[in-house]
Amino acid sequence: MKDKIKVLIVDDAVVVRILVGTALASDPELEIVGKAQNGKVALEMIADTRPDVVVLDLEMPEMDGLEVLKALKEKRLPTKVIMFSTYTTIGAEQTFEALELGAVDFIPKPSNAGFSKGFEEVKEDLLAKIKFIGSGRSFQPVERPSRPVVMPRSRATAYELIVFEGGMGAPKTFMNMIPEIPREGTPGILIFQSMFAGFAEQFVRRLSKNAQIEVKAAQDTQIIQPGQGLVLFGDQYVSVKRAGGHLQLAFRHKDHDDKYGAVPRLLCESVAQTCGNKAIGVILAGAGEGNLDGIQALKAQGAIIITEEPSTIMGRKVLDQLLEKELVDESVPTHEIAATLKKFLGLHP
Repeated sequence: MKDKIKVLIVDDAVVVRILVGTALASDPELEIVGKAQNGKVALEMIADTRPDVVVLDLEMPEMDGLEVLKALKEKRLPTKVIMFSTYTTIGAEQTFEALELGAVDFIPKPSNAGFSKGFEEVKEDLLAKIKFIGSGRSFQPVERPSRPVVMPRSRATAYELIVFEGGMGAPKTFMNMIPEIPREGTPGILIFQSMFAGFAEQFVRRLSKNAQIEVKAAQDTQIIQPGQGLVLFGDQYVSVKRAGGHLQLAFRHKDHDDKYGAVPRLLCESVAQTCGNKAIGVILAGAGEGNLDGIQALKAQGAIIITEEPSTIMGRKVLDQLLEKELVDESVPTHEIAATLKKFLGLHP
């Protein structure tokens, strides 16, 4: 029998602890090991119960969420934390500060006044992220036969576009990786990361903070420039087309009934049709599910596909599916993604 994922809930509001606890208790894959009303109590409970995942509030008396993360870092407690963060400007800013301090991901927190109704809108996302992040505790890397080495392109067949698809846990990966990508010699970059609107502006700001490339939120009809990263949030369908001698984005409204995978699929299919073998697709752990057709389209047109080596069981399932269909050119750890891109682009490490 598979072990349950142990979860600690940390929030100063009683209604939040009750409703989140009820949602988690109803899932047979999860086990609540405790509830704490502030960070000070949480640290004691983390040391005693060793949870797989901590759902952590930001604003609490005695010790807030950021202080908890700093303490966990000092104590070197290997705890995976999901921030339960408000939509406010200050809340969004602190959320990304929390990622820099060690949190793995975040979920928007409804206001306490309307928490019961608002929580229903984010409950499934919270459960999915807990399972995705918590499933890493029993992960074992899988040995795979090596694939032929793909050599860098000559300038005559230089790449035109890099497409990143992120998923659960990817905002933090992007924050660590984007600063390593050089502006000189890099084609245009599309960064797809589904995200709640209240956090989008701060996400772009954090990515651009230390980046060598220029990072902006993508806009309809925008021309894709070399050495520039355009961030897409999944709230609209996006495709890439040619406009004269340039690549250009085209937006249209998304059908509300469409599942997540339709948006990156249409994006990747348009890139495959427009750029062919002059495209590189980078699929981060936590992404790719629902976008198999788009990734297949890229590969069928000769694009290079790089995947992030996952650290969770759920991430492994998606990667194994891509490997089985021979869609992956290289699968590398997170810290090697930027260097792998440089290799294909023919840039110095």
